[in-house]
Amino acid sequence: MSTSKSNLALAVTGLIALVIGLGIFNFQSPPGDIALDEQLQHATYLYDQQVAIPDFEFIDNHGRSFTKDNIRDQWTLWFFGFTHCPDICPTTLATLSHSLALIEQQQNIDDLAIVFVSVDPERDSPEHINNYISGFDSRIIGTSAYDQSLSVFLKNMGIIATLNKANEHSTEYLVDHSSAVYLIAPNTAISAVFNTPHQASTIAGDFITIRSHITP
Repeated sequence: MSTSKSNLALAVTGLIALVIGLGIFNFQSPPGDIALDEQLQHATYLYDQQVAIPDFEFIDNHGRSFTKDNIRDQWTLWFFGFTHCPDICPTTLATLSHSLALIEQQQNIDDLAIVFVSVDPERDSPEHINNYISGFDSRIIGTSAYDQSLSVFLKNMGIIATLNKANEHSTEYLVDHSSAVYLIAPNTAISAVFNTPHQASTIAGDFITIRSHITP
C-alpha cells in the first residue's frame, strides 16, 4: 500500500478532480454560529459547496442493483478499497464500524450506513465482498461494478486506483488507491472528506457536528 505521503497526494489529487468535474450545491452555517469548518478536526475537509456525486449503477454484496436511489434520504460514509488489502482497508472498515458505535451512543443512526466500493472487481465478486464485510459490521453495504462504468465513476469522483500487476494474467497483486472516506448527504451530495489518519472519535464527532448544521 502507499505511504502516508502518497495517500495525502492521492487525496489532494482526488479532491481537485472532484471539484472540477461535478455539480455544486451551496450550503451555509446558520447566522451567528462559529464557522462550521472551524469546529472540525484538521483531518476533515469540508466542502464550502456540496458536490453532487456522479450517477452510478453498482451491484451490491447480495447481487442486487445499487444506485443513487439506494442512498437517498440517508447519510453514507464511502470508502474505496479491495478485499485482498493487507492493512489500510480492514483498518479503515473497523474504524468506521467503531465510529457508528460512537455516534449511536449520542443519537439515532437509522439513517446512516457505510458503503464499501471495491476497486478490484476482477477478484471481488459480490459473494466475495459479502464474506469480507460480514467480518466488520452488518451496516456496511459492499458494492462494485463489473464493467467500464466503475472506472468512469472513479475518475469522476477523483478516486485513484492502480492495479500493480506483474502482467495481465497476475492474480496476486496489490492496489494503490485513495484512502479518504467520503461523507455523502441524504441529497446524494458530498459534504465532507475524512482524510488519514482515520480516528473513530474524529469521524463520529465531526459527523455529528456536520449533520447538526446541514439540512440537505
